[in-house]
Amino acid sequence: MKPSALSLVEKSKSETAFGRLMHFWRKVCGLSQEQLSGPLGVSTRHISFLETGRSKPSRIVVQTLADIFELSARDRAYLFEAAGFATDQSLFDSPELAEWLHKSMRVALERSEPSPAFVHDSYGRLLAVNRAWLAFFLPRVDPALLENDANIYELMMNPRGLRPLMHNGMALAAGLALYITMETLQGDDPEGWALLERLQASGSIPDGWEKLSKRLLHTSDYPVLLMADGGVCPLTVYNDTLSTASQLVHPRLLIGRIYRDDGAPLLDEVALAAVPAEHPLLFRGL
Repeated sequence: MKPSALSLVEKSKSETAFGRLMHFWRKVCGLSQEQLSGPLGVSTRHISFLETGRSKPSRIVVQTLADIFELSARDRAYLFEAAGFATDQSLFDSPELAEWLHKSMRVALERSEPSPAFVHDSYGRLLAVNRAWLAFFLPRVDPALLENDANIYELMMNPRGLRPLMHNGMALAAGLALYITMETLQGDDPEGWALLERLQASGSIPDGWEKLSKRLLHTSDYPVLLMADGGVCPLTVYNDTLSTASQLVHPRLLIGRIYRDDGAPLLDEVALAAVPAEHPLLFRGL
């Protein structure tokens, strides 16, 4: 029986966020607890206690682990946050700020046109899109993926989504799988686990994604090499968040925008005019 592509994630369900992340990265790096204890300068028993949550790490232990695992700046932030060394209050605790945030995002969506723009949460759930976004996705993906529970990561990674139309589809799917994994292991959110299970079931997560994604450059923006009649059209998806830097790994809302790298328009007037006047995702809830 073929092993699950999410086997390392599924085995990292410790009681603590730090324990889950530590176990995951130790396994990705192919290290036993004994092999890790030497460079970390602690006993194998202490390694086990850290992973199970019986012991809490010091800042120097977290820093050393991040160095041993050769983590990117983003994944170091997850590890430190999970250890309790980067806490902050979410912007969304205040109803007034949430109302202001929604108004700001609607304006951002409207003013982004004719470029596709969308609002999503940490797990990719689409909250609202503009007309240009619909013009871009409607003719390119399975309509079933655009129903009320549409998810931008599934649209990018799913074989029935954009992935077959991308030259870099496998690398992008691996990178997004790692991002979702970091969000899920850090917060142990049921929504994250459910998303990973759906991605696994749909064949969206490539084999060897853990090691492939670890070699990629992780930023809030990601390239999309879209295959077109004239060859490959380089695009970039830019994500902006209203969270502060210290809130990097907290649940948040993001605004994504899609641009051609050469600065040319991504859509023409005919494509925009073909968008239906009403759609469940169009400016939904904003």
